[in-house]
Amino acid sequence: MNFSMEERNQNFQQLQAADTDNVISNMHEFTCPICFEDIPRGDGVVLRECLHSFCKDCLRDAVKYNEEPVLKCPFQDENYTCNGANNSFHCKTMDCPGWCIYEDLVNFFVCQVCGIENCLTCKAIHTGMNCKQYQDDLNARSTNDKAASQTKIMIKKMLDDGEAMNCPQCKVIVMKKEGCDWIMCSICKTEICWVTKQARWGPMVMILQ
Repeated sequence: MNFSMEERNQNFQQLQAADTDNVISNMHEFTCPICFEDIPRGDGVVLRECLHSFCKDCLRDAVKYNEEPVLKCPFQDENYTCNGANNSFHCKTMDCPGWCIYEDLVNFFVCQVCGIENCLTCKAIHTGMNCKQYQDDLNARSTNDKAASQTKIMIKKMLDDGEAMNCPQCKVIVMKKEGCDWIMCSICKTEICWVTKQARWGPMVMILQ
């Protein structure tokens, strides 16, 4: 298919706009894989990472009824289940349908639905406290507070399973963001390699700090 220079410029501008958009609309009609309705151009949503398309109502329900902090692509059929929608996070405010797609350098996001700031490294909301203060408070409350105790048990399990680690510099607990081996501690700002569990570029980085 041959495109004119004007059409190429339009396509390029659309790609540039899509790179900054929070939600990408479908450019062509498609059949939603969940409700099987035919969705006209512009009435659906295309997920960035896997390019699966859904109608807005079905994707909204997938977010609303998702019970995990990380939102997965809802596409599945008899042969395949998509593991896409990496770098996505469901707001931790109770009953809030908000979610975001974040970049590797981001440790916090303000939910556009409820306006509450979420911590991506703690996978929690701790307004008015940094990560260390939140974790210290959690430890202090865990002996008398059932919810705090359950959260502490969950964090210990994540440490034991390798889904969380102590920062090699300040020892605060940091958790792996989906699909990313690069982490920056929100307390001491040490860049951490998840694979080596050490400061990024090796132990010498810590010595030079």
